[in-house]
Amino acid sequence: MNRKETFDFLRHSGLRMTKIKKEIVDLFLGGGCGLSVKDILGELFSTPDISTVYRSLDSLVDKGFLRHSVGAEGVVQYRCTSAFFPDHGHFSCVNCGGTIAVRRKLPETFLHLLEKEYGVNVKSADFLLEGKCQKCINADS
Repeated sequence: MNRKETFDFLRHSGLRMTKIKKEIVDLFLGGGCGLSVKDILGELFSTPDISTVYRSLDSLVDKGFLRHSVGAEGVVQYRCTSAFFPDHGHFSCVNCGGTIAVRRKLPETFLHLLEKEYGVNVKSADFLLEGKCQKCINADS
């Protein structure tokens, strides 16, 4: 779904698209993923009150645009649902900490294998790859 279609969908579902909500939607449509509230605040152009950001995130979760999960360190992270940003992954550099959104899906055969082996039904699939980015590889040479 593109930006206009996403905004139209959210408006038609009863959501008032404030400046903050538009910025948050743009952040996630631009590839932002697995972001904490602190991360989101750091990426916004405006400087809203933290409670405004929490309310905006809650409304975007309620309308099905975002979902949240708890990361490894116990921090709540937000990401687009697959209806708005198809399943994808991230590459994280173990050297510099940089992250690259990987716009690829895991192969269906792999997901079916996991479902069969573990007796689960996969609804969405995000993945994380780790290694060194090109900049760090070049710096090591």
